[in-house]
Amino acid sequence: MRVDALEGIWIRYFSHFKFIYYVLLLVVTSQVVAQRLEIQHDGRSYIDLATAGGQLGMKAYWLKGQQTFRLRSQWTNIDVGRGKRILYLNRLPIYLGFPTLVSNGRLYLSNADYMHVLQPILTPQAFSAKPRLRRIVIDAGHGGRDVGAKNDAYRLYEKDLTLDVARRLQSLLLRAGYEVIMTRDSDVYIPLERRPQIANRANGDLFISIHFNAAASSTAEGVETFVLTPQYQASSKYTQPGRGDHVSYAGNQQDAWNTLFGYHLQRALVQGVGGPDRGLKRARFLVLKHLDCPGVLVELGFVSHSGSANKLRTTVFRTTLAQSLYDGIIRYGQRLQRIP
Repeated sequence: MRVDALEGIWIRYFSHFKFIYYVLLLVVTSQVVAQRLEIQHDGRSYIDLATAGGQLGMKAYWLKGQQTFRLRSQWTNIDVGRGKRILYLNRLPIYLGFPTLVSNGRLYLSNADYMHVLQPILTPQAFSAKPRLRRIVIDAGHGGRDVGAKNDAYRLYEKDLTLDVARRLQSLLLRAGYEVIMTRDSDVYIPLERRPQIANRANGDLFISIHFNAAASSTAEGVETFVLTPQYQASSKYTQPGRGDHVSYAGNQQDAWNTLFGYHLQRALVQGVGGPDRGLKRARFLVLKHLDCPGVLVELGFVSHSGSANKLRTTVFRTTLAQSLYDGIIRYGQRLQRIP
């Protein structure tokens, strides 16, 4: 047999062997990466944040003292503590469903929180059925015999404040060319279960329920935004999932878009009116459970806080609140537009 023929046979066999070698190497490497990427705890899967961050082009490292783990890119900082249920995304606190875990020096986030928090905000293109944003439903909380929170000393009543801010927001949105549906436009009582029904019957694209807080402590202050708690998770005020948390509501079909909207709305509120930033939280509020579109409930400050009460008495501050809500809606819409 000629030498060049032998060489050809050898090259073919060597190439075949090399191909098999790389396939086996890929399989073994994939198994190692998978073992590093995910662990199991209490029947839940957890994802390694360093590996997940690397896939998003983010650097990962422990801060000094190794109590806080950071993911960093040019535009985004994410800080998460050991065993914590709060994640800080560009300093905005976002409440998680489950505490983080540390194993072999690596920080792990539950897969559920990765899917319901990080992905919607950082990579919303991972989700299908991108919502429209044309018809916006504004829900002024309380009304009629339902006064809501109040501060008699300052003559502040939640039902009046919510309607005032709702009307100001309505004007801004109409001026920008959006269609606006109001669940109430006067001092009337609307049962909670009817509010999402109004939004659904109007084929709303977005729902925002406006509220104000009150607390026994006169020092409590700040703004916060609530989205519907995902299935199988505990709402932010509870430490563990409880009875009924396994139920999936119609609003849970919008979990990703609820989070994306809630993030941009809370961020705009804090930038517009200042802190304290009470964060993006989860709750199973009745007005959010049965929505067919993305929706949030906002708490725009504490009427029980003297400093906040003084501001809320002024039309300038109530206009600022409405403008901040408007800005959050616009930023959410702009993010939707950037999704392919």
